[in-house]
Amino acid sequence: ATGEWIVHVLDEHFYQRSFKFNDSKVTGRQIAHEAGFRPTDTAIVLQQLKDGGMEEVRLEELVDLKVSGAERFFVMNGDRTFRLIVDGLRLEWPREQLTGEAIRKLACRSDQFEVAQQLSDAPDHVLEEDEVVSLTGEGTETFTTLPSKNLITVYYGEHPHEMHRGLYTTEQLRQEFKVEDGYLLAIVSADGTFEELEQGQKLRLKNGMKFVSYAPCGQSS
Repeated sequence: ATGEWIVHVLDEHFYQRSFKFNDSKVTGRQIAHEAGFRPTDTAIVLQQLKDGGMEEVRLEELVDLKVSGAERFFVMNGDRTFRLIVDGLRLEWPREQLTGEAIRKLACRSDQFEVAQQLSDAPDHVLEEDEVVSLTGEGTETFTTLPSKNLITVYYGEHPHEMHRGLYTTEQLRQEFKVEDGYLLAIVSADGTFEELEQGQKLRLKNGMKFVSYAPCGQSS
């Protein structure tokens, strides 16, 4: 068939580019070549299906672009794929690890959603956007997406503060915690050390974060 068919190709960072083909039937190799992979032999081509599921397209395999929902692909270098299930859909990915944000985007969910990992021996674990999950364990990792509980709890000293998820400047946090003028505000790291927040610094709040303030001479309040 003659005509023009648009193909959307994304990389592992979800950066999207669009290409035109004059033929409705193209191979995985043609898609990889158009996306700039030279040689194409090391490329893995994944097609996102209309239902949201994903499967690998072999380099010599033909894809019919006339089929509704056949135009979204991920192309990246790799030598194997790992399986995961999100909201009951089977997905494949050519990297051993994925962030919560990447899983959410693979499921075509906005940032109004969060991702929960289903664990066999514990309650479902809600992933932070930058939290990394390995796909190399026994069995297939399974996830669900759910509307984000917009409120999280962070601690200033011993006091819990319920706040909306999102980015906050140091100044906004100082105001929320009512930090005394002249005192420094710091986040408490996992190892118990203090990491001072600079003026104008932006921080993405996560559930359970701990903050302290202290006089510049190092006395904690």
